[in-house]
Formats: sequence, C-alpha cells, structure tokens
Amino acid sequence: MTKEKKLDLVYALESGYDSIEKEIADVGREEMLFIPPIRDAWSINDFLVHFLDADTSLAYRFRTAIAEPGAAVPLWDEEAWHGRLRYEGEDGRACLALAKGLRSFVAVGLRSVVDEDWAAFYVEHPAKGKLDLVALVEMYQQHVVFHQPLIRRNMRAWSDRKVG
Repeated sequence: MTKEKKLDLVYALESGYDSIEKEIADVGREEMLFIPPIRDAWSINDFLVHFLDADTSLAYRFRTAIAEPGAAVPLWDEEAWHGRLRYEGEDGRACLALAKGLRSFVAVGLRSVVDEDWAAFYVEHPAKGKLDLVALVEMYQQHVVFHQPLIRRNMRAWSDRKVG
C-alpha cells in the first residue's frame, strides 16, 4: 500500500465522527436520550458513549499492534458495557469529543509508521484472527458507518413522535 493511501486511511479514521458531530449539533438533551419504540434500540446518547468505549479499545489495539506485533487483544462485550455502565447518565457529547481525541491520538501513531510495512503491525483478535493496521482502520471506519443510520433513525423517530 502506498504512503498516500495510508495517509488517506488515517485521515478518514481521524475525521470519522465529523459528520455525526454536525448531524447532532442541534439535538437537545431530551432527544439525545429518546429511545425509539424498537426492540433493542439505543438512544443517540448511548451511541455516543459507545463510540468512546469502542475507541478506547481502538487505541489499545492500534498501539498494541505497533508496540507488540502479534499480541493477543481482548474482546469486549458492548451489550454488557451498555447495560451495566448506565450510558443514559453519561454526557454523550463529551464522550464523542473524547472519542475524537483518541482518534487523533491514534492518527499520530499511525503517521509515525506510515513509511513502514503495515502488515508487520498486527494483533491477534480472539474472534477475527490476525488484524493488521489496514484491517483495524477499516473495521473502525465501518463502525461509524454502521451506527450513523441508527442515529438518523432515532432523529426521524423523534420528529415523527413530536408531530404525531
């Protein structure tokens, strides 16, 4: 992979939350906490707190891949974290800001090895096997892509609720 492609991946990872941040700019606290009447739905606030938890894992995995290539990394049970850590009491916007900060921190580390072979930096994931830096970047980019439509769904459900 070329240096330019790696830098593009790093930029995409680092800026991954920009569109979500813009979309929720005018969302009030009540809407942030609203859970649509859909089985197993989360609030927008829950998603933002979840992003911080996921990106805490991201930072650990990336830094482990670079510092200790081949080391095993733990799984984390997002449903358990959501259920037991009382996300509704957390400030989702503050968590999103911290998640963005973690991504910037990770981006600095990735740029420091941009001239090296990223396949040499990897972790062993208990469910997914060997994940090198490219696979990790793509996995965490897709994480935002997966959740963004759910946040939009919640915003539509809130609007429909207020009109109906």
